[in-house]
Amino acid sequence: MRDEPTDISGELVAGILNEHWEFRAAEVTYAPVGFGSYHWIAAQGDGSRWFVTADRVGAAGGHAIEAAMRTSKELADRGYEFAVAPLPDRRGQLAREVLPGWMLTVLPYLHGWSTADGAWEDPAEREQIARIVGRLHAAPVPEALQRWDFAIPDRDGLMAALADLDQPWSGGPYAEPTRLRLAGAESYVRSRLEYYDTLVREVEASDDPWVVTHGEPHSANVLRTADGMRLVDWETVRLAPRERDLAGILDGSADALPAYQSEAGPITPQPAALELFDVWWSLAEIASYVELFRQPHVDSADSKESWQELTEYLAG
Repeated sequence: MRDEPTDISGELVAGILNEHWEFRAAEVTYAPVGFGSYHWIAAQGDGSRWFVTADRVGAAGGHAIEAAMRTSKELADRGYEFAVAPLPDRRGQLAREVLPGWMLTVLPYLHGWSTADGAWEDPAEREQIARIVGRLHAAPVPEALQRWDFAIPDRDGLMAALADLDQPWSGGPYAEPTRLRLAGAESYVRSRLEYYDTLVREVEASDDPWVVTHGEPHSANVLRTADGMRLVDWETVRLAPRERDLAGILDGSADALPAYQSEAGPITPQPAALELFDVWWSLAEIASYVELFRQPHVDSADSKESWQELTEYLAG
């Protein structure tokens, strides 16, 4: 996220690290990277560094994040070196609610680089991540791993928005532009929702086994380090159809499939499942941005980026 959250300051992060992780951070700098979570780089006087992440959690609390962090830790402990797991606090917790509605995790600081967006442009890198994901999909299921479901987040909110297109929205500067764009794309969105439900029925009827999936193994979630690729952002790890990861890695091409099969076995992805996750992603993005702009909001770097993303997804 480009804008530092008003609820959590660098000073507060330093105090939390000192109290719960016993890390004495001499400097905490906000890191405007990624989209969805908030990040800081904390440094100690001796040069030690940590990567701190804060996530908003809904009414259900942070149980999903806690389970995801335990899963990534179990994978790392088993020798899956590509899994970047959080550091436990002094009580052994991997994720901690630091304010109502906010979960914080602390990860090791890794030297490496990533990309600005998620596309896998380099064929050699696409094969590398395909092999990594193949290893992940062949892994025994961690005890803490939660099961993915077919629900589109914020779908109820999207349906409410579609039923409320006849009167102006006034939550903020992007509220009315969102209403107008959504009104112009109403038939498209409704048809995609119907198509998604059709795909769900087909994939649910499949007897293909579900596997450990990262959820978002795109290029921006991979650090290229001196020791190889490292997958970050494990909040989305779930037991799910393998196509959940493969949809983005294969990206409509089978070029990287042999690399994946070298680790996962002679697996043939199911076209309906690949299509389902492509459609799920676009609908989940549309629903989340519409929900954002129907709520009170301000004009900021993050809202500008969200508006740009929404217009692209509504354009199909």
